[in-house]
Amino acid sequence: MDVQQISEQEEEIVDVFDLLPDVLVLEIFNRVKDARSLSACTVLCKRFGDLVTQTHNVSLEITRRNTLPEDNSGDKSTGFFGKFILKPIHAFIHRLVSRKSKSCSGYCDDDNNDDDTFKLPNDLLRNFNEIKSLSVKLPGHEGDISLENGSGPLLKWKAEFGKELESCVILGATGFQKLKMAGKDENENGAVSNLNLNLTNKQLKKRVVWTISCLIASSARHHMLKRIVNSHRMIRDVKISDGSKQGTIEMNERQVVELRKETVVEMERTKVPAVMIKMWYMPELELPECGGVMKGATLAVIRPTSTVVDKEDDVSLAVGAFREKSMELAVRKLVEKKKSYTLEMNAF
Repeated sequence: MDVQQISEQEEEIVDVFDLLPDVLVLEIFNRVKDARSLSACTVLCKRFGDLVTQTHNVSLEITRRNTLPEDNSGDKSTGFFGKFILKPIHAFIHRLVSRKSKSCSGYCDDDNNDDDTFKLPNDLLRNFNEIKSLSVKLPGHEGDISLENGSGPLLKWKAEFGKELESCVILGATGFQKLKMAGKDENENGAVSNLNLNLTNKQLKKRVVWTISCLIASSARHHMLKRIVNSHRMIRDVKISDGSKQGTIEMNERQVVELRKETVVEMERTKVPAVMIKMWYMPELELPECGGVMKGATLAVIRPTSTVVDKEDDVSLAVGAFREKSMELAVRKLVEKKKSYTLEMNAF
């Protein structure tokens, strides 16, 4: 085979991907969604670089640069309160300190910035100019517990915002048991007792702490959304969740438009308005479909006091809050319980 034949064969080799029309390549990018993968495509060729900027559907997973140091020197707060209240608040304060230390110079993508917990979303989204649907996943906490994979506590929430909180649904439990082990009830202090169908003052206070914790977490994420929405004017719907599947914020097009009209206030979270809380409680909630029993099962539906809704609206909101089958079953059984508690909480 001479040099001329080799040259002719090389000319016949064509990159089939180059033959695809732009509209089809863009459809592929929209199905890929992952912001990091798409950003990597921008350096492959100019054509990909131009098309990536036009991607409408983007998902972004934010990873930690380093984990928070853990202090195990005699600390007894490793139970429910430590995992779901102290640890998230510790992480939140750590992020605030890291952000403030860079406020004078802006965000710097430098490997020496080891004190930063994670990259800010706007920095990772700079390659995209036409985002319409955005999904962000924040770092989670280790040891996630669910009905399927554990026997520890559970705290899950879903919130919806416009310019401020519109609703929040919380599902919590102090623990789980296998169905065959359920018979005797252990109260939250570990002592065996008869089933008490009413919340004690101590139990109620604990659930108020759960509620405040979830509302603070959701309002902090909403503040993050303000910056993203103002930087990307074509966003129509957005979702922020976390790796532990503990909390989710979702916003539709109406809510995004409403938020965009709101001026960004330089504070670390959105103010939570005065709210009305409707709460259902069962000391033991049997879930035969999942082979277990939820201990201290609690459901809370939260709305601003200025919102007037029908009783059935609270039920439909709660039932549709969680997509996992086990969570939906638990919610349905709790709302079937006629007795509920009603609480009011001031703005904070």
